[in-house]
Amino acid sequence: MVPSRYHNQYRKNEISTSSQGRLILMMYEGAIKFSTMAIQSIESGDIAGQGKYINKTHDIINELSLALDLKKGGEVALRLESLYQYMLSQLTLANIKSDRKSLEDVVKILSPLAEAWEQLYHASTNTGQGNQQPPKNIASKC
Repeated sequence: MVPSRYHNQYRKNEISTSSQGRLILMMYEGAIKFSTMAIQSIESGDIAGQGKYINKTHDIINELSLALDLKKGGEVALRLESLYQYMLSQLTLANIKSDRKSLEDVVKILSPLAEAWEQLYHASTNTGQGNQQPPKNIASKC
């Protein structure tokens, strides 16, 4: 399939040229996506799909855990590590017992983390002018 090949190449290029912050965001987005797909697989009785998507989520969260720098990250890194380990155990439980609730718990943890990383990413890619308001707010003050 030709379009699939081009799509895969585009994704590889996107990943290889992304900043570290963007890569973290992509990992969170992928983990949420695959967790949701695992939930759908459980609902439809697709055991192979369930295992596939839980394993993909597991791999992503494991990578996020391995990427933590516990020395430089201090308390935040320790808390993230604790959350990642909890999510990994929930994924194992979800896979063994086809437990939808465990997957929903993982999504409930991942979603606010992804939102926080997105805010950090956008703040770090700001033009360096600080936390200024959008132009329409500045104009309305004049």
